[in-house]
Amino acid sequence: MPQPEWERYKIADKYAELTTVRHIVHLPVARRIIEDGRIKSGLVFDKSRLNKSRISVTWLSANNWSLGSLYGTVEFQFDWEKLVKHKKIYWVEAMPNYHPPAFRFLMAFEDIASPLVTKYDPEKDDGPLRRVDGKWRWHPDFCSEFMVADDFPLSDISGLDFVRHHQNYCRTKPDCFEKIADPSPQTTSGKLLSYVLAQGVHALDKHMQPDGSGRNRLLDMASAWLSIGFNQVEYAGSVASNEDCDSVMKGALALFAVDKMDDGKRLLKLIAGSA
Repeated sequence: MPQPEWERYKIADKYAELTTVRHIVHLPVARRIIEDGRIKSGLVFDKSRLNKSRISVTWLSANNWSLGSLYGTVEFQFDWEKLVKHKKIYWVEAMPNYHPPAFRFLMAFEDIASPLVTKYDPEKDDGPLRRVDGKWRWHPDFCSEFMVADDFPLSDISGLDFVRHHQNYCRTKPDCFEKIADPSPQTTSGKLLSYVLAQGVHALDKHMQPDGSGRNRLLDMASAWLSIGFNQVEYAGSVASNEDCDSVMKGALALFAVDKMDDGKRLLKLIAGSA
């Protein structure tokens, strides 16, 4: 019998514990996810052998990118144990021309009868994903790509973070603004917080809650970016009532969220200053 493709990427002496996987997107996509209340799965369009199938998937990875993400700047995190529970695992393919090479698995609640994928047992099969003594492992020298045949409501997210974009490559947009602009995590978090406040949504509240010390790293980072913008405004307008000021503030935050900082500041100038 021929050697299974996954054995070329098998774990030998080097492995990393698998606890968290990530779905990283550009900021406009993150806003749409929050608006939808879920990460929606979609058909596979790249050079995968699944690109002619009708399987809709959500993409996740265990990798952290030292030179910046190839996929965006907003990171939605998921607990691996909860994610994989009750799901069947299938080997899809390797992508040897990626840098680094990638391995791909498909996970689904239902059986998938397709010649495009191969059933994979992480406790027996010797590939880049293993479960040993109840602990999950993966091969960190490669790009891990997990396709999950499901949508994810925002309530399933275990964590949220913000990362830099890779300055040379983007896997989803050839003329990527984030690749060119290289926004800091502070900038991205501030813009996303602006959107959340302007829209009055609460789906991410649990990730902004203070810890035992009374602080929250993400909220501190995002609010620091916002305070810089607010402090640059000379409040000298005629809008004074609480209700009207609230409307102006929400409008300015909505503009901040879509990178229209100057327009947002001009709007804030309509608020009356303190006597």
